[in-house]
Amino acid sequence: MKKAIALALVLGAPLAAQSFEVGLFLGQQQYPSPQTNTPLGALRMETDSKTAYAVRFGYSVVDLGPALFQITAGYQPEVKANTKGSLGGSPNVEVGTFKEDHWSAGAMFNFKAVVAVGAGLEFRSEKLSGDFGGTSDSTTYNRVWIRLNAGYAIPSPVVKPFFGLEVAFPLAKRDLETNSSNADFLKALAPKSQIGIYAGIRF
Repeated sequence: MKKAIALALVLGAPLAAQSFEVGLFLGQQQYPSPQTNTPLGALRMETDSKTAYAVRFGYSVVDLGPALFQITAGYQPEVKANTKGSLGGSPNVEVGTFKEDHWSAGAMFNFKAVVAVGAGLEFRSEKLSGDFGGTSDSTTYNRVWIRLNAGYAIPSPVVKPFFGLEVAFPLAKRDLETNSSNADFLKALAPKSQIGIYAGIRF
């Protein structure tokens, strides 16, 4: 019996030494303004910036001194935004609705100091959909995003609340072409950046 307890403690120690994280991002999601030339003039699309939120879970693979290395997973519910278009310098008119949601998986390195800073990569599988001129379509856009943050963790023996500023932007984008497929058209409208507050707890 004693051997079984000792074995359980040995096997459980590495897991107990790790830390978990649950966080919430809340901020603005910005969209590009892609443009292409057509026989009738330059076609330009603009989508309004919208408030987005996402939940994220993290697991610390390394937590040694000031170094914290995590693997993460997250989900952002659907964000719905109005899209306007202009042709040949004409005024913007609303042409439809653009929607996006995603799930993500990534890795993050944090340097813990008075103000902690972090940087990481996140793979996002973005579901894009739109309703333009009465026609609906959807596609999936798989991209890698960079996440950067700076914040403060409140010292605590068990649960450590934290909060800070986070920015993120993708490493890939799709240009708008006059002969773009419906999927490529939606990818040209996909988000270009996010900025907001990221807060949660580590335990």
